[in-house]
Amino acid sequence: MTFGVKLVFFLQAFCLLTFHTHGQKKEDATAEEVKIEVLHVPKECTPKSKKGDLLNAHYDGYLAGDGSKFYCSRTQNEGHPKWFVLGVGQVIKGLDIAMTNMCPGEKRKVTIPPSLAYGQQGYGSA
Repeated sequence: MTFGVKLVFFLQAFCLLTFHTHGQKKEDATAEEVKIEVLHVPKECTPKSKKGDLLNAHYDGYLAGDGSKFYCSRTQNEGHPKWFVLGVGQVIKGLDIAMTNMCPGEKRKVTIPPSLAYGQQGYGSA
């Protein structure tokens, strides 16, 4: 696999379970490195996702350079969306950043630099 490439993800949030938390820290400046293009926002856009929320989402990963698909959540877990807690490292850092402040049903295209994805080794390396 090509090393150190930017990744492009198409995201769709289906369900958002929010939890009240206190004393959350703001995300650092790395959020500026993730490029987010909002493709669809539903008319009802509440609540918006935040760190600690349980999300249910599908996402597809492509290499930004040649557009080849390297991951599809629809082919994992018998096609069911992935459940994860936002902002605690259950997905790559770039997805934690990209899915913050997202509403249920929203669709986004995001471009994530290697430093916030799989690093210089790339996806699937040991």
